Amino acid sequence: MAEAALQVEKRQKNTKSYLKQLRKSGKIPGVYYMHGKDSIPLIVNEKELRKLLTSNISVFTLNFGKGGRKSCVIREVQRDPVKGNILHVDLMGVKATEKIVVKVPIHLVGTPEGVKTEGGILEHHLREVEVECLPKEIPDSIEVDVSSLKIGDSILVKDIEPGNVEIVTDKEHLLATVVPPAVMPEVTPAEEVEVEEELKEPEVIGEKERDQQEKTAEK
Repeated sequence: MAEAALQVEKRQKNTKSYLKQLRKSGKIPGVYYMHGKDSIPLIVNEKELRKLLTSNISVFTLNFGKGGRKSCVIREVQRDPVKGNILHVDLMGVKATEKIVVKVPIHLVGTPEGVKTEGGILEHHLREVEVECLPKEIPDSIEVDVSSLKIGDSILVKDIEPGNVEIVTDKEHLLATVVPPAVMPEVTPAEEVEVEEELKEPEVIGEKERDQQEKTAEK
């Protein structure tokens, strides 16, 4: 498991205007908490947080400057439902001797047989699972070999071999499957003619023809 650190500042205010100004300046409000201790409001650099989120690192060091260093995990990230911007982050302190539950990304490995030889499509349904383990045992990711899958074959969470960690996610959840290729419906010549007829513009009757039709109708 790789190691990383995140520099933070203690936050003194919690008004909407202050939090809005924080986000405009490239900072994210957050909170650090640990069982049995008071929570600590924080200010986090957005760029550093985004870098940490894309690194697949689970446990990292929270650097409070003069306030010390603490091991923690990202417990929750709140985002704007429309723009996707990070609005708030919850950081949970951990102890080396206590098991915790964290989310670990799933990486599919290999090209399914059903894709290579039958033109099937691999669908990745579940991209992360929750596991329970000691902080030092948290894997950066769990690899799942899908190379043997044929069309119609699937892999469930219960099929994963996670090593020293225990998977908490429902074992019956679908993780990946290979489905048949999408087939476009064939159009017969007769159907093509019908479509062309429907697309033709209606015949426009001239004034002379219209007058003639009206006189015939009067007779």
